[in-house]
Amino acid sequence: MSMLKRHPLLLGLVGLVAAFIAGGVVVSVGMRLYGGIQEFRVALGEHRAWLLIWRLAFYGTLAYFWIRYGRRRLLERVAEDRDGGEQGRLLLRKLERMILIVVVLIEGYNLFIWWGV
Repeated sequence: MSMLKRHPLLLGLVGLVAAFIAGGVVVSVGMRLYGGIQEFRVALGEHRAWLLIWRLAFYGTLAYFWIRYGRRRLLERVAEDRDGGEQGRLLLRKLERMILIVVVLIEGYNLFIWWGV
């Protein structure tokens, strides 16, 4: 059994570090393309509508694949638990709600900044 499968928190930490590295690479490339951080920020501001559309498409694609493939597989595995998966389904629903709340808060904050309120 893989070390990451035995330690799910380690897997989450690896994912978080990978996300920070990917974000740093994107910002670094953007700064090089636009000539600096200020120019990159201006470019992000000019293209925020397209970036919103891209993020919504990204969230929609993730949700589609999660509902279509990931959730089903997870529920099949959880059904093999001693309690028939009842606790696992409850935790999954809570986790899905929390993720949805976080995404709405992040995008709400982005809209708040975009409107300049």
